[in-house]
Amino acid sequence: MMIASFKSLHYLLGLFVSLNLLALTQEENQFIYHGFTGANLLLSENAKIHPNGLLELTNTSKRQIGRAFFPFPFQFNTSLFNNSRSLSFSTQFAFAMVPELPTLGGHGMAFTISPSVDFTGALATQYFGILNSTSNGLSSNHLLAVELDAVPSPDLKDINDNHVGIDVNSLISIESAPVTYFSEEENENKSLTLISGHVMHVWIDYDEVEKLLNVTVAPVTRTKPTLPLLSTTLDLSSVMLDSMYVGFSSSTGAVASSHYILGWSFNRGGQAQSLDVSKLPSLPTQRKSRKKPYLRILVPTITAIILLVAFSGAAYIIRRKKYEELREDWEQEYGPQRFSYKDLYKATTGFTDRKLLGSGGFGKVYRGVLPSSNMQVAIKKVSHDSKQGTKQFVTRTGRATTSSDVFAFGTFMLEMACGRKPLEREQSAEKMILVDWVLDSWKIGDILRTSDPRLEGNYEVEEMELVLKLGLLCSFSTPQARPSMRQIAQYLDGNASLPEMPLDGASIGLMPVSHEEPGDFNLSFHRSNDYSAHSFSSTDSILSCGR
Repeated sequence: MMIASFKSLHYLLGLFVSLNLLALTQEENQFIYHGFTGANLLLSENAKIHPNGLLELTNTSKRQIGRAFFPFPFQFNTSLFNNSRSLSFSTQFAFAMVPELPTLGGHGMAFTISPSVDFTGALATQYFGILNSTSNGLSSNHLLAVELDAVPSPDLKDINDNHVGIDVNSLISIESAPVTYFSEEENENKSLTLISGHVMHVWIDYDEVEKLLNVTVAPVTRTKPTLPLLSTTLDLSSVMLDSMYVGFSSSTGAVASSHYILGWSFNRGGQAQSLDVSKLPSLPTQRKSRKKPYLRILVPTITAIILLVAFSGAAYIIRRKKYEELREDWEQEYGPQRFSYKDLYKATTGFTDRKLLGSGGFGKVYRGVLPSSNMQVAIKKVSHDSKQGTKQFVTRTGRATTSSDVFAFGTFMLEMACGRKPLEREQSAEKMILVDWVLDSWKIGDILRTSDPRLEGNYEVEEMELVLKLGLLCSFSTPQARPSMRQIAQYLDGNASLPEMPLDGASIGLMPVSHEEPGDFNLSFHRSNDYSAHSFSSTDSILSCGR
C-alpha cells in the first residue's frame, strides 16, 4: 500500500510540474505590445523607440536600414509532450509608412522569421536589410518574410510599387498581390496605398496542418476582413530550424519613408491576441511645408529641365561651330560648286593625319570619300594664315577655269611622283622649282632620276615616265596647249599615246610656281574653324584620275 501511495504521489507531483511548465511555455510562446515603451527589443541600425512607445524602424535618411526583433528565439519544431513539429504561428501588427515626398517613398518593410538576428552583409533598398544579391535565393537562409514593398524592383520581379509579397529564402516573392482589403459592406476589394501615411493592420497566420499561409491587410479602424489578401499553400518544414527569431526589417533607397510599428502581437502555436487600437501610440505630427507640396517636386524638375536645355544648347553650338562655314563676298563672283564643310569633314574622317596626302603653301591635301556619292576625292584645306590667300588660289587668271584645273593637276602629279614640293629651298638657299628640274632631267635623257627615292625603283618604268611627262604637258603656260581632263584620263588608261613635246621648255614652267600648288578639278571652296577647303574627284589611285 505504501508503494502504491508513493507511486500515486509521484504521478501527481509530475503532473503538477508538467502543468506549470505548460502554462509557462504557453506564456513564453506569445506576447503583445501596444506601443513599445520599456520593451526589451533587439534594435539595430536606425531603429529606435520614441518616448510615446512608437517604434521607428527608419526615418527619411537615404539608403538606410532599421531592424527590431523579439529578444528571444521561439522553438518551432518541438512540443512539450512529444517529438512532433509545431510550425503554426499567428501574428498581427499595426504599421505606417510616411513618405518623404507625397507620392514617392521607399522602400518598405518585412515581417521576418530568421534563425539569427545577425544580418551582416545585408543591403538596404530592395533587399530590406535582410539579404543581398549574393545571398538572395539560398536555401541555407532558412528565411520566411512577408514584405510590404513600395518600390518596384525589376531584378526581384516585383509586380508594382504597392504590393504585399510572401518570400521564402529569397526576396523574389513566391506570391504577391497589390495592396487591397475585402469590404463586406460593399462586397468588393478596396485599394490601399502603403505610403499614404495612414495606419494599417496586418494579420499573418500559418496553419501547419493545412500548410496554408494567409496574409490579410486592412485600415487600422476596421476589423479583420473575412477574405485574406494572400492565401498560399506552403510547407515550412524545410525552412524552420530548431529556434527562430521574429521581428521586422526595413530599408530606404534614393527616396525614403519613415517606417513605424505601433503595436504587435505574436503567438507560436495559437491565435495571436487582437490589438486594441485605442491603446496604440500616435504618429509624429507632420510638419506642413509653407510651400505647396507639388512645388517640392516641381521646382527640382524645372531646374533639371533648364539644365538639360542649357547643356543641349551648348552641345548644339559646339557641334555647329565644328561644322561652321563662312561664305565670302568673292565667292559670288567666281561661284565654284560648293560642298558643305560637314561633308568634307566626314569624307576625311575629321581631316586626320592618316588621310594626309601632302602639304604646300596653301595648306594640306587629304584623301577622302564623299558620303553623298561615295566618290573618292582629294581635299585641300586652305589656312587663312597661309601666304597665298584662298581667293588667289581660286583665281590659275582672275577666274577659275578647266585649264587651271589641268595645270594644278599636272603639278600635283609631279609632286606625287617625285615626292617633292613644287618649290623648295636647297642648301645653297636657292629655290628649286620642281617642274624645271623634271624638264632638265628629261632633256638629258634621265627623267627617272626625279622619281621619289623612297620608292626604291619599285614601279613600272613606263608608268613613271608617263606620269612625269604628262605632268610636264599639263604645265604648259599656254592654256590651249594643255590636254583636257578627258585626254589625261585616256593617256593614263593607255587608250591614247602621249603627244610629242618640245624639249626646249619654251612653254613649260613659265608660270610662277608659288601659285601652282597641287590643284584640283570640280573646285569647291569652304571655310570653317579659320580654314578653307576645296575638293577634286579621283578614281582608284592617285596617279589615275579624271573628271
